[in-house]
Amino acid sequence: MIGNRMAAIAMAVAAAAVCSASSVLAAPYDGSWSVTAQTTRGHCEGIQFGLAIRGGRIYSGGGGYGGYAARFGGSVSRSGGVRVVAAAGPRTAYGTGRLGQSQGGGTWAGRGPSGRCSGVWSAYRSWY
Repeated sequence: MIGNRMAAIAMAVAAAAVCSASSVLAAPYDGSWSVTAQTTRGHCEGIQFGLAIRGGRIYSGGGGYGGYAARFGGSVSRSGGVRVVAAAGPRTAYGTGRLGQSQGGGTWAGRGPSGRCSGVWSAYRSWY
């Protein structure tokens, strides 16, 4: 019984160390970002929105699209690699790319009421 408790405590400590290490390593990208998505294929509208990154995780910065609240999620790797998913009502999009210290960009593809769309995105850090 005591051995099981010690193993559980050791695993919890190891998990906390790994989680905090990845958060610290992703910290260079933490903050508020302004993102612009442009459509290069399909009939979707371009959009500008804000995102927050905390501990390498991407969160919604508020706003909406097509009359629906916009929701974002995803992550930023230690090297700046981005994977993001966005949803607003029946619209969904997936993006990949890379962030630098103050800007970044990549590509996205999605689906909505008007069919499939794809394009490029660019991001700039909000230094306010």
